[in-house]
Amino acid sequence: MRRSLFAVSAVASSLVLAGPALAQGAGGPAVIAAPASPSATSQSTVVSSGNQVQSNTAAYVTLPAIGSVIQQTLLGPKLSGPRAGAELSPMHSGMAAGDDPWGWQAWISGGGGNTVNSLATGGYNIANYGTQLGLQAQITPKFLLGVSGAWQGSSGTLNGGYTSTNSTFGVIAYAGWQFSENWNASAMAGYSGGSNTLTNSGFNYNASYGSSQWNFQGSLNGYYKVGAVVLAPMVGLLYSPINSYGYTDSNLVVVPGQTTALTRGSAGGFISLPLDKWQPYVRATIEQDFYVPTGSAPNGSTGGTVGVGATIPLTDTIWASIDGGYNSIGRVALSSWSGSARLSLRF
Repeated sequence: MRRSLFAVSAVASSLVLAGPALAQGAGGPAVIAAPASPSATSQSTVVSSGNQVQSNTAAYVTLPAIGSVIQQTLLGPKLSGPRAGAELSPMHSGMAAGDDPWGWQAWISGGGGNTVNSLATGGYNIANYGTQLGLQAQITPKFLLGVSGAWQGSSGTLNGGYTSTNSTFGVIAYAGWQFSENWNASAMAGYSGGSNTLTNSGFNYNASYGSSQWNFQGSLNGYYKVGAVVLAPMVGLLYSPINSYGYTDSNLVVVPGQTTALTRGSAGGFISLPLDKWQPYVRATIEQDFYVPTGSAPNGSTGGTVGVGATIPLTDTIWASIDGGYNSIGRVALSSWSGSARLSLRF
């Protein structure tokens, strides 16, 4: 009798230890239903990935377009487009090159890129694209003010079966001041707001939420000639806080909002050899991130960029600029490309 009781006890204990899936006895293993919605934690990780893409877009597409316009105005090549009556020659066009301001300038830029983060947690493959319009006035030969409006979009996939789309509108005010023959200072400040959509067919799931972002950047830019070669060093600091607002998904899971930021210092510049009717260049920078968006730490805090581009005059008042680059040298599990084209009009 004792042996029978011991056997029954052992069988009961084994069923308890086996868990719910095997505790059905003769009825067979239990089928555990998949969750009806991704957890709030997994969704928060996905939102962090979207924030990383937004900071990359600002750092490598939106702000560089404005920075390039400022440098072409204050320290750029003396081409037929940028300055009336100028020669197509590698001449310095700063404060020592004349006393008359350029007056008004309008520009339009289109660009985008692709970023692949291959981390197992928080990875993504996102394309970004957009356009910018700018209008500026050179108040004096040494000082300019401008404003730019931009639309940026992105779409792609995020780890966990998600698809993401984003649409953002923003405005940035900027200024440039040439305080010596070889150096100028520039500053930018802007705000953008956007809408974001997430879907996941594996969960029959969708969600949408809003986001906002500030961008503040200051830099020092130089211009030196060594023979026929132009050397343009630069140092800069970027601060970009991002807010993603909380939301409730299609299955009533509440996901809280989050705030994150990118703080990055950069140093580098470009080398150019002005040629007949165009001026090509090669650029490179090294970056040190003092604070990175949530989830970006595994990619590393130090990296670099390389790129090529050119300024090409089309008429006496219109000129084109093109640029393309790779933005993730030294970044762990990260590959980021960008490209842009711009038309400028002086009037």
